[in-house]
Amino acid sequence: MLPRWCLYLLLFSSFPALVGAKSNPAQATPKNASTTVPVTTSSAQARNSFEKAMREFEQYRIPETLQDLRAAIKADPNFAQAFILISRMSQDPAEQASTRNRAKQLASKVSPSEQLLIRWLAGAQENNYVPAISAMNDLLARYPRDQRLAYLAGDWLMQQQRYEQAVAVLERALALFPDYAAALNDVAYGYADLGNFEKAFAAMDRYVALEPDQPNPHDSYGEILRMAGKLDAALEQYRISIRIDSNFGSELGVADTYALMGKEREAREEYDRAIVFAPSNADRVQRELQSAETWIRENNRKSAERALSDVARHAHSAGLARLEAEAHRILGMYEPDPRAAMKHLQAAQDVLREEHQISASDRDEEQARILRVRATRLAELQDMNSASNAVKQLETMAGTSRSQVIQLCYHGAAGAVLVAQAKFTEAIPHLEEGATDPESMRLLWRAYNSTGATAEAQAIASKLAALNLPTVEQALIVPRFRLSLVSRAEQP
Repeated sequence: MLPRWCLYLLLFSSFPALVGAKSNPAQATPKNASTTVPVTTSSAQARNSFEKAMREFEQYRIPETLQDLRAAIKADPNFAQAFILISRMSQDPAEQASTRNRAKQLASKVSPSEQLLIRWLAGAQENNYVPAISAMNDLLARYPRDQRLAYLAGDWLMQQQRYEQAVAVLERALALFPDYAAALNDVAYGYADLGNFEKAFAAMDRYVALEPDQPNPHDSYGEILRMAGKLDAALEQYRISIRIDSNFGSELGVADTYALMGKEREAREEYDRAIVFAPSNADRVQRELQSAETWIRENNRKSAERALSDVARHAHSAGLARLEAEAHRILGMYEPDPRAAMKHLQAAQDVLREEHQISASDRDEEQARILRVRATRLAELQDMNSASNAVKQLETMAGTSRSQVIQLCYHGAAGAVLVAQAKFTEAIPHLEEGATDPESMRLLWRAYNSTGATAEAQAIASKLAALNLPTVEQALIVPRFRLSLVSRAEQP
């Protein structure tokens, strides 16, 4: 289970060294040095809980992982590494902040390698990506044979949408440890996100063979099959996962797949089951949001608006500012009148300006998403001055942050405004940067057609029509685009 919904030289300037010369174990670590990141704790009980948590993390049992990490810090209140990993995995903004701050306070008491781990994971949450990535690279170079570290890094890179880098790190770990199941899981996702389903399925077959009685291999296989458009086969894998462990959470995968199949009522029934057993408030509200999007797929505007407004209220009550802002942003995306959409987008921005427990990276990335939608909707109104101002704000953000989300939002917004001005040649480089995003892909298809790049237009059209992700962007763009292709094909 790994739900996720131009790579920049500055950020990854040390990456070639990581996978090149520095990857030589003889050069990376002194003779007789430990091959794994140290774990500093004074308590045997805490160490046992920590090790159990890491095994659960490798099986993608996140609620159990968090439970045992919390037990570890209870046994040892000075367990810095456990604190920073709780911050990394928790979806509770208050817990993220408190454990991140505690890990930073304790950093001077642990090994230099653990200090690098804290600098990496804390820096990423604080939107300090350059020192964070530098610390990650230093750790990977220092411990080239630490398979768990490679998995942690690969998993984090996947969530940052940096799939090529994730695959490179994970494949290096698999070259040393071919049967490391956790790395096979994540590398399969990496290949799927890069469109290489042959390698994704090969990795997933190996993963299932290694752990046939665990739920996550089947859950992950279901998601990758769904990404490849094999929806019935995906449902079969999710149901195997549910039979193995009914508490694992694969009902969510069934619900997402039904939503993509157009079976929205059945999807909502499955989301309702998933909501009941959600392990946290954040999981519950996230599942409510996905359920609300089924009304968008049915084009039931009244029900969609009511459900999304309910999500915003529930997120507000739970102190989940990012999800509250996201619900308002989606209302702004779905609203047919661009002027009315501005009210929803303003409400989303107001949420982020309020005093909330929210990490700097979550706040800035959601702000970037809002600005992107704002630029697009203003361009629909032909208010190019205001649209360009929104793009300029994004450009400033992109110049100071190496967040992939912010970079893609900037290029998507810039491309959308240029297309609205019929500046197709100028728009293409921006849109190509975000060519995995449905809106950018649709606009890129239009720009290619308008500039006579027929082969490129056909290639991006095929890619967009085959996009099977349970996201609001897919719901708003892909079904209509598929119908438009059919209509064009039927024209004499």
